[in-house]
Amino acid sequence: MTTTHINNDFLNNLAEVLEDDFPMIIESFIEHSTKILTSIPESLIHEDIKTFTLKIHSLKGSCRNVGAEHLAELCKEIEALVKNGQKDKVDPSLTEVREEFEVVSEMLLAYQQ
Repeated sequence: MTTTHINNDFLNNLAEVLEDDFPMIIESFIEHSTKILTSIPESLIHEDIKTFTLKIHSLKGSCRNVGAEHLAELCKEIEALVKNGQKDKVDPSLTEVREEFEVVSEMLLAYQQ
């Protein structure tokens, strides 16, 4: 099964609607998501579940806003685990999320060019 990193139809529509603002939205997504990904592990390690849940939820929403469906689903799965008291099943370094974010970021930057 092939993973769809970006919903291209969604992204095309977003670019069409936002026109000149589209690059700024992509840059904002990448910058904001990078900051979240940097701070999320600390909240999990310190067992600040509320902060962790808010951050992973925010990341999930941001991903959906740019058509990064697979990344959003990964965040959704992690959020559900933590909300259900299964934080021990979550990789504190969020390796899979970080790897997918790198792929998505590269694809979004390439899309702009």
